[in-house]
Amino acid sequence: MIVFQTDNSVYICRRCFLSYHLLIKVNIMKVANRKFITCGMYAFTDPLRSAWQALFDDFLKIYNQKGAIRFDSDFTTLRDPDLLIGHTCGYPLMRFLSDDLVPVCVPLFDLPGCDGKYYSSHIIVPAESNLNSLSDCKELIAAINGRDSNSGMNVLRHAIALLESDKPFFKEVRESGSHYQSVVDVGNNSAQVAAIDSVSYGLIKDQWPDLIDKVRSIGFTEQTCGLPFVVPNAYANLIKPEIMIDALNTSLSNLAESEKSRLHLTGFEPVNLEDYHSIIELESVAQKAGYPEII
Repeated sequence: MIVFQTDNSVYICRRCFLSYHLLIKVNIMKVANRKFITCGMYAFTDPLRSAWQALFDDFLKIYNQKGAIRFDSDFTTLRDPDLLIGHTCGYPLMRFLSDDLVPVCVPLFDLPGCDGKYYSSHIIVPAESNLNSLSDCKELIAAINGRDSNSGMNVLRHAIALLESDKPFFKEVRESGSHYQSVVDVGNNSAQVAAIDSVSYGLIKDQWPDLIDKVRSIGFTEQTCGLPFVVPNAYANLIKPEIMIDALNTSLSNLAESEKSRLHLTGFEPVNLEDYHSIIELESVAQKAGYPEII
């Protein structure tokens, strides 16, 4: 920028002034273009990622927003200041992320174990075993997808706490890293029981029916509110949730029937933080019964 000064007056070259403001505008656009949506919770195959991509590409057009689509859900990604919408499990939301994120809506699925905005987990055992109840699984090996999971750990811990059995309940608890791997572990009998999110179970069954044939569901866990789509706290006051949800539902209606079927997605419903308090209540019940950790 060229500045001329005479006495107490300052004159700015008009060409430089316009260039300066153009530079600011370009930088603002670059910042806006860094915005992204991440939806990694139910996108563990290429066909699923393709369907989510199509839905969110259309959503961004309707919502008049530019951004990229990612397929991960780690805490670093969810705390990124450029996050537009994220997808997370209710347990880490309540335990670790509630100061950073606000739940806006929950996806609804037409799968066994799902009931509107609520879902539960299948309790699975090896198909060829003689295990018919969770009580039968005492002193056996359990697989959990992660210790920060509601569907794989928290609801299973709550279920064994209700049995009022001697502790520890399980001989061993192994962390598999994913619901898919927990199904693999139970299917090959390296673990004898696991709790599998009912949406993940249905999507795994679609993609790998032979794998699901190796396990057997012996019941469902307690229902809790489904996995929420969230926005950063700093961004929450700048949006109208009803407009965002309406745009998501419109995009879903625009989605090809084959992709809707692949996702088993039927709509999006508004939620708030109170909808997830029951997750902490289940944890409290387990803790009072002597299960601060799943054992």
